[in-house]
Amino acid sequence: MRGWAVIADDLTGAADTGIQFLPLASPLYLVDGRRGDGLDFDPEPGGVAVYTGTRALPARRSAAVLLPVARAVARAGFRRVYKKIDSALRGPIGAEIEAVLEALGAQASLIAPAFPAQGRTTEDGIHRLHGRPIAATEMARDPVFPVRESRLAAWIAHTAAKPVAHLSWRVLAEGEEAAARAVARLLGEGVVHVCFDALEERHLEAIARLFLNRFPEALPCGSAGLAAAIVRLAAPRPSGPPEAPPPSRPPGGGFLWVCGSASERLRAQAERLCEAGGVHGETLSAAALCGPPDAAGVQAALERAAERLARMDVLLRLPPPAAGQERADPAALAEGLSRFVAALVARVPPRGLFLSGGDTAAAVLERLEARAVRLERELVLGVASGRIAGGGWDGLAVVTKAGSFGSPETLLEVRRRVS
Repeated sequence: MRGWAVIADDLTGAADTGIQFLPLASPLYLVDGRRGDGLDFDPEPGGVAVYTGTRALPARRSAAVLLPVARAVARAGFRRVYKKIDSALRGPIGAEIEAVLEALGAQASLIAPAFPAQGRTTEDGIHRLHGRPIAATEMARDPVFPVRESRLAAWIAHTAAKPVAHLSWRVLAEGEEAAARAVARLLGEGVVHVCFDALEERHLEAIARLFLNRFPEALPCGSAGLAAAIVRLAAPRPSGPPEAPPPSRPPGGGFLWVCGSASERLRAQAERLCEAGGVHGETLSAAALCGPPDAAGVQAALERAAERLARMDVLLRLPPPAAGQERADPAALAEGLSRFVAALVARVPPRGLFLSGGDTAAAVLERLEARAVRLERELVLGVASGRIAGGGWDGLAVVTKAGSFGSPETLLEVRRRVS
């Protein structure tokens, strides 16, 4: 039976949120919703995590992409839909939620992007990253969709056409009955989007109960944090041994780490991984990646990375932008990096791929002609793993992570688990 479908604006978010629903929807496939080749797989999916690549688009264009994707999900027979939104508030969130509401015929959304385990909280309507208002963090300098407002309801309303309201954590603390009355009152007044505070996991669980017990026809919208809370409350107890994963691809060379996010956190994690030893770090300039693929500098880097990948792990990374230097076009950079990865793995098949940065991950999988990724498990918090389904790289292990997630040791821990 087809269970849950997650709809996300980028690949890594679809993966880290989709993997939460595995207990309710297995097997679960990570799919590019723009491909248009359907949501049927063998074995038949119990769930899908669909990404749309719309984070950088203006609100109207983003909604135009979301509408047919959400309609396709509904036609495919998935019983419930979760709209994944960025826990750092990037993207035209309000417009995307309204497109999904229209496609499903739903009347209201319950919105909680908080993810306390990753340092994302909402208190008194202010969304924060590690305690700082989100618009005062590196997210304000995001090259794809800078966040200019820390007030959650105001930021949703920035791209939404329908009324938005906010409920404090204090209302949640009064209990389910009181919170349900408060939500019902807002909906009765014509509010369509109800945003919530969430400082701790218990707040997310209270919101999940409101959805499951009181407003099951509403559209739940959030990050992996709210998704995990819903699954904890809704998942049946395991009744038998877990389903066996599909046969794995024979081991190749080293693990290939592709770090395409501009996040300062990912940059520090990559540096820590290389310092630990056993990983060759290859820094690729934006100018080289966006230039001719046969340029001498690109070919030299390709030869060097291939020689190392045959015998050890290789990490591909981008240099931090120099002060005053104009940033390269993110789409061109993702395309150039994916082209480099495809050329590298054609020379030396890796044991697996680590992909960080949603646009980079999507570009690499498209370049490798992967139809989907069958998600298998969460390696560490916010890091999903699975195997390519379809194409010439069928069965290759893939690990994905949002750039700004994790501690300084996250990549080291991931490496221990994939070794």
